[in-house]
Amino acid sequence: MSARRGALLLAAGACCAAALLLLGLRQEETVLRLGLYVGSDWDAPYSDYYDMADAAVARFEEAHPGVRVEYVSGVRQEDYSEWLAAQALTGRLPDVFLVLDSDFQRYISIGALAELDQFAARDKGFSPEKYYPAAFEAGKMGDKLYALPIQSATTMMFYNKTLLEAAGIDPPGQDWTWDTFYEICKQVTNPDAGCPSGQSGCYGYQWEYAVASNGAEAVDKAGTECYFDDIRVEEAVRFCRKLYQLDGGHRTTEQDFLDGRVAFRVMNLTDYRMMEYYPLGLLGQQNFEWGYLRMPAGPQGGNISCLETRVAAVSARSPHKDLAWELLTLLSYDPEVQSVLYEGSEGTAVLRIDEWDKELYAHAAAELRLDAELLDQVMDEAVELPKYETYRQTLGIADERLASVFYGDADISATLMALQREILAYLRS
Repeated sequence: MSARRGALLLAAGACCAAALLLLGLRQEETVLRLGLYVGSDWDAPYSDYYDMADAAVARFEEAHPGVRVEYVSGVRQEDYSEWLAAQALTGRLPDVFLVLDSDFQRYISIGALAELDQFAARDKGFSPEKYYPAAFEAGKMGDKLYALPIQSATTMMFYNKTLLEAAGIDPPGQDWTWDTFYEICKQVTNPDAGCPSGQSGCYGYQWEYAVASNGAEAVDKAGTECYFDDIRVEEAVRFCRKLYQLDGGHRTTEQDFLDGRVAFRVMNLTDYRMMEYYPLGLLGQQNFEWGYLRMPAGPQGGNISCLETRVAAVSARSPHKDLAWELLTLLSYDPEVQSVLYEGSEGTAVLRIDEWDKELYAHAAAELRLDAELLDQVMDEAVELPKYETYRQTLGIADERLASVFYGDADISATLMALQREILAYLRS
């Protein structure tokens, strides 16, 4: 064999070995699939999980050589539930994926979500106490953990400083009550006191907010029991009727608020950020100054806000559950990744203020344009709204029946007794 031929054979052999090695490496590559969508969770015009996912994936892949994370881009929020169901039916449910409220209970019931308690217990760097309580509870059903929170939106009360000043009314303090709320609304809608015609006390204050701030719930988190016969629920309904009837049957609109004719406006943080930024900052264009407060407290409750939280879970069929747990915690539990939410989404982060790097938190607070410590207190005391599949339908039934109370003269006790029977039958059907 000539030296030239021998060299060529050695070179060819080396190429084959390299190719086989590369093929082997590719065959050994672990792929995690991540389920996301484009679009808003809370009816805002823009929301994007992909910037957050890109930040998390880059760090995750760097820390795990040989592991690649992939996701399908372009699935719209309104199509996501159907897309996810198709993935489940074909055995391709992503290893880690966002779960809509309407799907959460159903996916638990069919065994599609991995129970995460064992992973949380083994992970020495993980502590539920680092989350806001209601945000963390959003991923639980009963006493079992099935998901971790990704972002939240909480209600707050915004008020028209200019309108109150013109009426000679001092803004309430952060520990205000239903009584103070009602009295201010009564003053600003009193024509005998010189208040302009068409002025309203409040917009967006729903009866379920009153129930929460009176220390009660109308329906349990699992959607199996209802409590319309609870005296605290009745007190909330009576308060709302008294409050709504101050407007003399006029149905206050968002435009009334934007025109400066409404004293108080309930918004979740998604609404607030949308009003700040789209289009061109609606709040900044108005001819009035505004401030913000915690929700007013009922006699048996506190200044409690209602929280809605988007969660993400691990597939029960994932062959890489340990890696999936690590990716999930990076998305949910890392302040740097969570901070991306403030730039590409309308929600707020789910980690307590103490867990943030000071510089990161200062940046996030500046993005929100809210007092950081007040927001921390609101999130810490908030309660999570139910996630069961037909919760919105339950609310629709209750809204329809209670309309005769709020805008008519229906007997409150009798209406609530009938509603208790109707909702309970609906839930158990």
